[in-house]
Amino acid sequence: MTSNFQLSVDDQKLVVIIAGEPSGDLHASQVARRLKEKLPEIELVGMGGDLMGSAGVKLLFHIRDSAVMGISEVLNMIPTFLQKQRDLKKLIATKKPSVVVLVDFGDFNLGIAKFAHQLNIPTIYYIPPKAWAWRGNRVDKLAKTTSIIASIFPFETEFYRKKGANVEFVGHPLLDVAQTDFTQTEAQKSLDIADNYPVVGLMPGSRRKEIQCLLPIMLEVAQNLLQRIPSCQFILPLAPGIDRQSLPNMPFVEIIEDAVYSSMRAADLMLVASGTATLEAACIGTPMIIVYKVSLLTWWIIQHFVNLEFSGLPNIIAGREIVPELLQDEVTTNQVTATAIDLLENPEQCQKQRQELKQVSKSLGLIGARKRVADLILNYL
Repeated sequence: MTSNFQLSVDDQKLVVIIAGEPSGDLHASQVARRLKEKLPEIELVGMGGDLMGSAGVKLLFHIRDSAVMGISEVLNMIPTFLQKQRDLKKLIATKKPSVVVLVDFGDFNLGIAKFAHQLNIPTIYYIPPKAWAWRGNRVDKLAKTTSIIASIFPFETEFYRKKGANVEFVGHPLLDVAQTDFTQTEAQKSLDIADNYPVVGLMPGSRRKEIQCLLPIMLEVAQNLLQRIPSCQFILPLAPGIDRQSLPNMPFVEIIEDAVYSSMRAADLMLVASGTATLEAACIGTPMIIVYKVSLLTWWIIQHFVNLEFSGLPNIIAGREIVPELLQDEVTTNQVTATAIDLLENPEQCQKQRQELKQVSKSLGLIGARKRVADLILNYL
């Protein structure tokens, strides 16, 4: 908990913003910057990461210890999460902000939404829980306790509306950031990568467990590809919050810092952990293979409680498999290698994937999600 935490304005210009993961930190920080531009005297306080802090949000808690993956890790963190939730509820009850803004971080923020609703404090849920993916009654709870759901997917908007929720489609925030003016050749030159040989990007995730699970397999795949295509180049754009010193020695992989989107643009093919990065690659238009592997317990729960045909967001949005998905037992060195070779040696397949990804990107709406969310918030001040 941040020490010497003080607020300096009247409650009428106080907004509580809560995010618990790196992607939420990014999207919340964009909204925070927009709010500060429109209303400099606004006070923003809550939970987030470095990006939110630099955007002017006073952090009661930092998310560095909140990024967990898998059921066992989540269970171990429950006492910590509950304490943070209690402290945030105390802040809300004491200060009674004009509005509470929740960004992703499903189960944690649903409890905050219920609490704020009981106090008659307006709540905006930006990037709501993927209730459409889970069996159960989460959506009913969300509809009852949230003043406005700021939806980022068109199909999600219709789903929540049918359930009686007050929904505004704001577009996907990645459209504001997952952009590059570079051509592929220009991106390669900017990263000092040879532009006449294949480039494969490795993105094993942003969480420690993901990286521990997927990076060794990706490195074995890279070695296999080098045997088949000796000229192949490999890059690993470093995810925010990951220390390069924590990574193993990878003499044949170029680690790139602070240039995720340029790296994606430079690549002919990406090996990507299922998650936000798959949609970032879709916005950039880079062909990819999606991989996903978790503990047996987590996989069992997914199989029994998640109501989705696909894992990767590009496929979920398209409603069909436009990007290869390798899940759980399929995530083997041989299978990933074979899939990668099939794409690298058949350019027409990569080109078809690029066209499909372009349609996915178009379906996400127009740029400016942060402006639209900020306007929703300002309506309560």
